[in-house]
Amino acid sequence: MRASLAPAAAAFALAAPLALTPAASAQSLNLKAVIFEEVKPLYQKSGGSFEGFGVDVLEQVRIQARRRKVDYRVASSVQDGVNAVITGKADIACGVAFTWGRATQLNYSIPFAIGGTRLLTASDTTVDGTPDSLKGETVGVVRDSASAKVLKSVVPGATFKPFNTPAEALAAFDSGDIPILGGGTLWLAANSSPETSALLPFRPYGRAGVGCIVNQNDGKLLAATNVAIGQMMQAYMDGDVGTREMVNRWIGPDSTVGLSQEAIKSLYGLMLSVTAEISTEIDPGG
Repeated sequence: MRASLAPAAAAFALAAPLALTPAASAQSLNLKAVIFEEVKPLYQKSGGSFEGFGVDVLEQVRIQARRRKVDYRVASSVQDGVNAVITGKADIACGVAFTWGRATQLNYSIPFAIGGTRLLTASDTTVDGTPDSLKGETVGVVRDSASAKVLKSVVPGATFKPFNTPAEALAAFDSGDIPILGGGTLWLAANSSPETSALLPFRPYGRAGVGCIVNQNDGKLLAATNVAIGQMMQAYMDGDVGTREMVNRWIGPDSTVGLSQEAIKSLYGLMLSVTAEISTEIDPGG
């Protein structure tokens, strides 16, 4: 059984180094990733760099793609981040919800999470998540996000206030400028407080795979990304200690998202069963 996914992948990378030409630049050997700041549990500022589930996924991709390091570019909006990958200003963005429109312009990796569109409200709200209860209510959303599009179609009676970035939308909710915040379940759960806020409805309005996007002309990076994500999910299912610690830190039982290990294993098993090979290795740790 693997002791840790990252060291094993790193050893593979060292065993098969890149064949470099003298003209190869340091920039071409780095993985250029576009991200949003403060989109927990995917990204958050940590000193002069970033940490989060998306950062850890990108590190696995970097190792598999045999790049020297990850260079981060902070997007000013959802569309800015998508455009950066389309135009080649960035190689990759991870933590992006699937939409059919984006799929016509970009290549999606296999998902490493499932997102659902929900609402974050005050715990004493009279809103119950049904379209009727939301008539006349103001809901903050992130402009051009997949969740914003879902909400506009399922709760047409609400008024939507768009914000350019998740940080701006969350700040408006925390300050009371907007009473309801709509978005992806992982993001909302990571920024919620059981004592003062509630996630509605119990079942999301819509679900979408959350994965990485790469330029349509970069099949090699897409392949490396799929292998990295697939190996990470398989290692988690196999009970790999390092991988479980990595994933659980952001979405596991003791995180603000609070998913059980069994729920994560079931999710990863489902995604691997329809996209990749799944091993029959017995997990002694349950």
